[in-house]
Amino acid sequence: MGKLFKPLFLLSALLIVALTVGIACNDDDDGGGGGDGDLLTDFGVSDTEIKLGQSIALSGSLASVYQPIVPTLSAYFEYVNTELGGVCGRDIDYGAEDDEYSPAIAREVAQKLIDQDEILAFVGNLGTPPNTGSAGFINDPNGDGDTSDGVPDLFIATGVSAFADASALPWTVLFNPDYTSEGTILANFLNENNADESVATIYQNDDFGKSGRDSFVSVISADVVAEETYESTATDINSQLANLRNADPDILYIYATPGFTARVYAYMAQNDWAPQIVMSYVNSASLLASLVGGDDGVPAGFERIAGAISNNYLLDPVADADDAAIVEHARILETYGGPPVGNLTVYAQAIAETAVETLEIACDSGDMTRAGVMAAAESIDGFHPTTMLEGINLTISDTDHAAIQSLIPIEIQADGVLKPLVDEPIGVGG
Repeated sequence: MGKLFKPLFLLSALLIVALTVGIACNDDDDGGGGGDGDLLTDFGVSDTEIKLGQSIALSGSLASVYQPIVPTLSAYFEYVNTELGGVCGRDIDYGAEDDEYSPAIAREVAQKLIDQDEILAFVGNLGTPPNTGSAGFINDPNGDGDTSDGVPDLFIATGVSAFADASALPWTVLFNPDYTSEGTILANFLNENNADESVATIYQNDDFGKSGRDSFVSVISADVVAEETYESTATDINSQLANLRNADPDILYIYATPGFTARVYAYMAQNDWAPQIVMSYVNSASLLASLVGGDDGVPAGFERIAGAISNNYLLDPVADADDAAIVEHARILETYGGPPVGNLTVYAQAIAETAVETLEIACDSGDMTRAGVMAAAESIDGFHPTTMLEGINLTISDTDHAAIQSLIPIEIQADGVLKPLVDEPIGVGG
């Protein structure tokens, strides 16, 4: 017995060590540890799946406006799963939950996705009000002021610069160019090209509208002859528009979501009013044309919004229809049940591509824990989603959570083409 005890003792000790190492490397609280022995996981990663979640309006007045985003993300992730073998040998399991564009409901949705679904990360949570309601919770689910247990809140669809503050929201990454910089870019463009013309503004009365309005008004050199606001829950803005029309501005600066911008165009058509329109990139051209065109169709909508000045950072699905990236984008959507190609599908694929890039970086580093995915996002440097304009790349760091750093002022043409008004992208804050 004495001669056998030592070898048996050593064998038992080695087994204990091996088990301990295995648990450490695959401490997956949802019961599905990574199949790779050296891949660290905690939540949302099993041997076969990677769980991603999204909070977005699927019902309510804005659901139809943003409808193309969810099926585009679904189609792209299915393409990755089917044609590229997924990420890290695992399929992406993506699910969207309805927040009705409500801050309170977005908070509830975030809690469900974290506590019940145990997702690895959020991707593309949409809208300023919903993100205002959920981001704090996502960064500090326990509500104890300790953000170490946060969840990656990746590539959120808003442009409020406060969401890019890595010190305040260490788990949130802003995807859209920030609204403050956009307002500055548009004001500077008008200062150089329309300096002697008067301006009126209408903007949404929240962080979205105020960010775009405040920076614009602080920079514009022309006289601002009238300003009006509206609530995101408003059902009628005609009284505000009547006040603006009475001020008779040369330029109307609209910092509104597409549904409200379409109401502005309807009012102008009914009242024979045609100021020069300047508006946020939030009003994607094809979506706005479909809303303004209504039963007359998208081509009629483009004719009605022609001449509007905005910003862009994405390929144009009309002008760039023959570009290899748009051709492939269209193939993916058609093959995997996506919607027709439009500005929002191009946008949504850019988010999906960036999410996949982040997951691949995390896989290559051997760490697909929530913290590992966040570190992967913060290491992105010069990444170019295929559906973005040349020269617009994504760079993120642990101190700067704003992904897109530049914009190109454009004029919408009657045929749907987005005509660049400058030769090179203008850097945010530049």
